[in-house]
Amino acid sequence: MDSLPTKPATLKQIAARLGLSVTTVARSLRDGHKISPQTVARVRATAQQLGYVRNRDGLRLRTGRTMTLLALLGSSDDAEVGDPGTSGLLSGMQSRLAGTDYILHSLPIHIDDRSPARLAAILRDNPADGVIIDHIEPDDPRVALLERLNLPFVTFGRTGPDATHPYFEIDNIHAAHQGTASLLARGYRRPMLVEASPALNFASERLTGYRNALAEADIPFDPALVLHCPTDAAAIRRAVAASLADTTPDSFVCSNEIFLFGTLAGLRDTGLSPATRGFTLRAATNLGAYLGLPLTTSFYARHSVGHALADLLLRRLAGEDPLDLRRVVQTELRSY
Repeated sequence: MDSLPTKPATLKQIAARLGLSVTTVARSLRDGHKISPQTVARVRATAQQLGYVRNRDGLRLRTGRTMTLLALLGSSDDAEVGDPGTSGLLSGMQSRLAGTDYILHSLPIHIDDRSPARLAAILRDNPADGVIIDHIEPDDPRVALLERLNLPFVTFGRTGPDATHPYFEIDNIHAAHQGTASLLARGYRRPMLVEASPALNFASERLTGYRNALAEADIPFDPALVLHCPTDAAAIRRAVAASLADTTPDSFVCSNEIFLFGTLAGLRDTGLSPATRGFTLRAATNLGAYLGLPLTTSFYARHSVGHALADLLLRRLAGEDPLDLRRVVQTELRSY
């Protein structure tokens, strides 16, 4: 006769097995905050060996928390090529939250629907212990709302260089400068910036980086070579094709992969060969290795971004000062 299944192991049993405190075991299984990686690994391995199962319902009752985090990531209307970045962000977040007590819920919202009223409605219907938002505006009212609600949050992007809220930011001035300078170093002299809406902080920062690179090369800034577009490959395609009737860029500084694909299609629509132009973009993928074009990318993996965003949010939930939860990273130039 088969024996009855044993009860799941408890935190106290794991602590006794390893000679650790229950608090250390709980932290190691939750977020590893202020615990050595070696101890975290030992605790998690032992928990798996003993069949420990987290009781999230019990946690909710004991702590009053939902044990849920919300990722509210802006999506566009693009139906042509999709968004190459969102899946990487979510993958990175999930990898950081693995082994913790938190569940991640992702709710796509339209990239242009950034009103605080919309955010407040989402939070009413989806209670959470912490929130991650992206596509940040200067002095974004959503940040002010989250601060008033005293709800822990992290943003992908910042409201400005003096922002005091928790954020993870790619140095967009550096990335656009890096990409533009790489085209100028290859001999191009009329790069067109094909960029997202200037209402978004990262887009205005990229314009600054683009202009800085031109100034350093003593190339006059030409407003006709700046094209702001919706984040939609078909719309970018039409805008690029129309712009070529009035100006003659020899290269293109694209915001990301969607902007590159739209630009390439716009060029072909006007009978111009992409092979005779240069391209650069801020990339989260290694697509440059597969296109066969004169191309450089300012690279930073979206998986790493997602992992960092989740890590910062866990640290905020653990009570760390928001001023210690601000990160700006620089991209790596890749040439093809």
